[in-house]
Amino acid sequence: MGIDKNIQNMIGIVTIQIEGFFTERFINLCKINNIKIWDIRNIVKGVIRFKMNISDFKKLRKIARKTKCKVKIKEKKGLYFKFHKYRNRKLIFILVFLMICFSILFSTFVWNIDIRGNEYVTNEQIEQALKNSGLYVGRNKLTLNTTEVINNFRIEISDITWIGIELDGTKAIVNIVEKTRLDKSAVQETSVGDIVADKSGIITKVVPENGTSKYKVGSYIEEGMVAIEGKIYSEHFEPIDVTAKGIVMVDTEYNYEKEYNYEDIQKEYTGKKRYSLGISINSKEFMLNYLNKNKKYDINKYSKCINIFGNSISFDWYSCNEYVENSIMYNKEELLNIVEQDTQNYLENNIFTNCKNPTLKSKDVMVEDTINGILVKTKYVVNEQIGKFVERGENAPE
Repeated sequence: MGIDKNIQNMIGIVTIQIEGFFTERFINLCKINNIKIWDIRNIVKGVIRFKMNISDFKKLRKIARKTKCKVKIKEKKGLYFKFHKYRNRKLIFILVFLMICFSILFSTFVWNIDIRGNEYVTNEQIEQALKNSGLYVGRNKLTLNTTEVINNFRIEISDITWIGIELDGTKAIVNIVEKTRLDKSAVQETSVGDIVADKSGIITKVVPENGTSKYKVGSYIEEGMVAIEGKIYSEHFEPIDVTAKGIVMVDTEYNYEKEYNYEDIQKEYTGKKRYSLGISINSKEFMLNYLNKNKKYDINKYSKCINIFGNSISFDWYSCNEYVENSIMYNKEELLNIVEQDTQNYLENNIFTNCKNPTLKSKDVMVEDTINGILVKTKYVVNEQIGKFVERGENAPE
């Protein structure tokens, strides 16, 4: 019953207002005649509003004559009214019909392959092996034998222990189980290599747990230079190669620059939406544009793409949100408050998220007046831990 109700609501709902001396009798007669009404509200004395399905609206005529009440439609919602509005535009209905036919046809094909569970075997390798085995984007599901694909795939890639293929609509879900490999940390434990700087800055702390520090506190180190060498030196024996370990802390400098204008144009959405259809052939769009040219819209596009004889064709659905542009004027003090918030957000969301154990050492903000506003230059100095392990080889940094 809940599904039937949702379908009726989608097809068409009207908000009705009745006026008269016998409104209560009107409501009672609706219930006696099995006319479903809900959200009944008493506006003022003798005026009542309620909602009902469009399919029951004609039944109100007889009741209105009996009770001598006036019936008005206050609001309309649903597909019935949308289609009624565009009833003279036959091209839209033809396109909708074609889209439905194409959707049914293309739902029998695989349009997306979701690969899960792989770590060291790349998606590109798996997709190529699946294609060679008979599963690829555009393959008809009706003629697809998953058992045959799995058997051929395991011959293509020997590093795969198990593979499962599940068809979900137009998507093929491929679950992968790879052969066990040594963990990277385990490899590092037995590998000879160095701790290399992955950022530039002034060293504030260096603690070589294993290996030899190449720089002292206060030295400037550039990205790519060896901070802790994987060697142990002694006067009594030759240098010993080890796995470098340790902590390197540096002061790193970050810069943020942005211009702020006293006049800012902001969008205010009116809540009105318009919809349109279109078709794209080889990235060339053809949109049935019924938008008001005197108004502005944010347009979101949703597409279903297919390939026919080497041509890329997509059926497009446009959702257009109407908005108006409002001009807002700021004074310098208000702009500085916005600057303070933006610089703090940049520190937390752009700098700290990419740092390990960060601490803000200093934050210098320079403000320059421009013709239309101010130019803000911000310099951050952040103390953070740097360094990555690089296995020693022919291309190892020095």
